[in-house]
Amino acid sequence: MSAASNIYPLLERLLPERIIPAPGRPGRLQRLYAGVGMPSQRAVLGESFALISRLDEASDLQAVYDDLRAQALEGNVGALNDLGWIWLNGKYWRADPTLAGHLLRMAALQGSAAAWFNLGQQHYFGKGVEVAYASAAEYYQQAFERGLEHAAAALGDLYEEEICDSDSQDWQVDLQQAYRWFLRGAQRGDARCRFEVGYRLLHGLTVNVDSKAAVYWLELAAVAGVMQAAEELAVHFSEVNNALRYLFWREQAISLGSKLALNMKLDDQLQP
Repeated sequence: MSAASNIYPLLERLLPERIIPAPGRPGRLQRLYAGVGMPSQRAVLGESFALISRLDEASDLQAVYDDLRAQALEGNVGALNDLGWIWLNGKYWRADPTLAGHLLRMAALQGSAAAWFNLGQQHYFGKGVEVAYASAAEYYQQAFERGLEHAAAALGDLYEEEICDSDSQDWQVDLQQAYRWFLRGAQRGDARCRFEVGYRLLHGLTVNVDSKAAVYWLELAAVAGVMQAAEELAVHFSEVNNALRYLFWREQAISLGSKLALNMKLDDQLQP
């Protein structure tokens, strides 16, 4: 018997027939948590963004919900995660983090990397649960091991984050572990992680300075559209007097929206 058929009776009871519309004017917490987690990564630049557009443009959210509900009841794990993600955020219909957690666990146990990541987000932000960084780290790691490279960046950030809450004694900053996760993500192709690794190698943060390796990772990140990586390359090649590469990365940074690089260009034009 499949996992989907095992959860079907419970799922049908969990999913309401009708949704409750979100408040017309979102409150402070809703604005704060807007965009937590992610819809299913069935096509990273395709269906996940298509779902958001569909929700944003829908004149009848109940009809969208009915479709997602039907898909979930038919065993579509992506739809199950999507429903959990929507209820976690409360942007499109009223948030229900407890229900979201149930749905995300069901999707995660059926192999959804995005659902594991969303569970990490739920425990990181404390949405319907106690804030628990150790649990968030476990969920992020499950997401990464199932192919979600972006989870490595979340882990890197997590291991660099200090906790002031006295109730969170199960977590400690570990900069070496943070770097290891950024490196794993970089090796798997995550652009943000490639920037983080390159930046640390260039400035000797946590690791010894290695300019050659730093440029390698920063160039990969910049080509993928990370503006800060192009900025770092422009500054670096300016400092080592490599005019051609400086000009190239300065212009690339400007094309990505960098005010820093634009000011560098203006300064260059003012020089005799």
